[in-house]
Amino acid sequence: MAPENTLASFVTAKNQGAPWVELDVQLSADGVAVVFHDECLDRTSTGRGPLSAQSWAALRRLDAGSWFGPAFAGEPIPTLAEAVATIAGLGLGLNLEIKLPAGATAALAERTARIALAEAAPLWPAHLPPPLVSSFHEAALAEAARRSIWPRGLLLERLPSDWRQRAERLGCVSLHVAASPLTPAQAFAVKEAGLALLAYTVNRPAQAERLWQWGVDGVFTDAPGLLLTLPFAPGA
Repeated sequence: MAPENTLASFVTAKNQGAPWVELDVQLSADGVAVVFHDECLDRTSTGRGPLSAQSWAALRRLDAGSWFGPAFAGEPIPTLAEAVATIAGLGLGLNLEIKLPAGATAALAERTARIALAEAAPLWPAHLPPPLVSSFHEAALAEAARRSIWPRGLLLERLPSDWRQRAERLGCVSLHVAASPLTPAQAFAVKEAGLALLAYTVNRPAQAERLWQWGVDGVFTDAPGLLLTLPFAPGA
């Protein structure tokens, strides 16, 4: 319904009834925390090549909305600070994913987490639930544990055999896993371990209903307005 990881998308999510939104944060070449999903700019902006090679000033000149539709032409790539302020103003919960390029070092993961949390924490109001910090990169989560009291979630493409040990080592409160390979037995085991379980990316009503029946706590979706009408939706 709106171009991903833009301020317009957060407003649209609010209007559709979503209680929380998820965003992806990366660093520009000069160390500014920006909200963008892909490693490269090509798919969802007028830029080309790796985001991490561009300065914030160069990124700010790009159009991150016209690829989606003419109504969003001129929508900018937001800074993390802009996104956090907008989301807080809308009264939404926030899942802040620390995104790293392929082959990123532990040092880069730690730096991204450190900068992101330093920028986001002062802007988050005390009356809202604390944001959930997530990442595929364990070094980023370990740094988040050192820098913030915000809860953490471990992102996984599928559940490995040592998922419980990894979550405990990082002090995570949740696991965020791809929906397709998840099984009912795995969902039950995660819930029995006392962890919240979130599944991505779920846009089909039948899949969402099945996951909620398994005890999945929430899903990442591009269609909150559709899924929230289902009888098994949380709060329905």
